[in-house]
Amino acid sequence: MDPLTHTLVGASLAATRLGRKTRLATPALVIGANLPDVDVLSYIRGDDFALHFRRGWTHGVPALMVLPAILAALLMLSARWRDSDESSGPRSAGWLLALCYLACFTHPILDWLNTYGMRWLMPFRDTWFYGDSVFIMDPWLWLILGLGWVVGRTPARLTGVAISVMAGLVILLVGSSAPDYLPVVGSIFLILVLGYFWRPRDSWFSGHQAATVGLVLATLYIAAMLSTHSVTTAKIRQRLAEQGIQATDELLVGPTPANPLAWDVLVGTGSAYRWGRFDWLHRGMLVMSDAELPAARSSHHWQTVVTSGQSPGFIRWVRFPWLEVDETEPGRRIYVMDARYTRWRGTGFGGTVFEIPLD
Repeated sequence: MDPLTHTLVGASLAATRLGRKTRLATPALVIGANLPDVDVLSYIRGDDFALHFRRGWTHGVPALMVLPAILAALLMLSARWRDSDESSGPRSAGWLLALCYLACFTHPILDWLNTYGMRWLMPFRDTWFYGDSVFIMDPWLWLILGLGWVVGRTPARLTGVAISVMAGLVILLVGSSAPDYLPVVGSIFLILVLGYFWRPRDSWFSGHQAATVGLVLATLYIAAMLSTHSVTTAKIRQRLAEQGIQATDELLVGPTPANPLAWDVLVGTGSAYRWGRFDWLHRGMLVMSDAELPAARSSHHWQTVVTSGQSPGFIRWVRFPWLEVDETEPGRRIYVMDARYTRWRGTGFGGTVFEIPLD
């Protein structure tokens, strides 16, 4: 999932009564919820190395046994360095360690939910696992978790600044990559701002209760998306058979941005991929594209690409590869794209090019 979702999970946990277990609870939960993404530093060595490394070594089960303990130790050392008394409340090493483990474990579970996937067994097995059920940037999770976090909180300048910065960054990202969704995202952040300034009566619920409700509702939403994905996949297989499309085991039923009832469909038919859209709001209609993408693994060029030594990270990461070939002088230029993320030729996210000499 995106960093905002991970941060909201950590902040919401800290806003519950868990935040009172130790005075280091908030940094433990917020940092811990994001800690496995320390592998973002792999981009220093280039995009392809990052594809090979990310969502692996720092997300696998062995790392999850070690990273929380390292975080707890660093937080304790930091607290002892800053002060030598307990005037701000107990540090409680036991609770601190437990909260670090709790926060870190939420991260790979959330990452598993989307189509990008993650590798639970690294470094022992380089196997990707995919939940294919929740979009990687889900605005409804932002709304649920965000309201649970801000409602009932005492207005503070730091909180207001944090909300403003997050809103600005997300709106900038959505505006540059998917401007059609700006009205939805903008409306959600407007609701969060209003929720931040709304003060419910004490007799209704406290800030702790609001955060707890937000986490419970977010869990129920994720469970509903997992169940919907399972039901939708079965329905799509039925629709494909009715349309005479012989699907192989390569079938992706993935979530779409901001619409939990519409699903992206990608199906392998042997030598090609076809894509479409399934929408529960339209009586479970499946509309498939007539166009096809040439499946890379069934092409005689695929082994050339794999053994070229170029972009090894991309080769390990790609899930639904398709390709196009240009004959050039003095060789061939083979474009390989992942149909999960791009269905036209390109070398941006989800695509790369291999320069193959004639010999």
